[in-house]
Amino acid sequence: MSKYRTIEVWNELFGNKETVTDYAGRVIKKSACGNPNNSYYPTIDHIRPLSKGGSDVIDNLIICHRDTNEEKADDFPHWKANGYAFKAIRVKGSRVAYRIVED
Repeated sequence: MSKYRTIEVWNELFGNKETVTDYAGRVIKKSACGNPNNSYYPTIDHIRPLSKGGSDVIDNLIICHRDTNEEKADDFPHWKANGYAFKAIRVKGSRVAYRIVED
């Protein structure tokens, strides 16, 4: 659970964009924030999970589709989502920032 609201992180990462595709290729919509019954429901995911030493800071957060988040779960640094393999790479010069790349 993050101290941030999904809409706050969305605005930080995507600005005014209404529709984006998450890193696993699933479409998510800003208008679906807060509506878990919507098929485009975006969620906050900690790239490095809190349970694995991650921090609850914007640099460690990503917005992704609910299904992508559930498939990743607490896997780190390698995981699969939507049929693709991914890994998290720490951003050079940072102790808490990560980026996601295909593995």
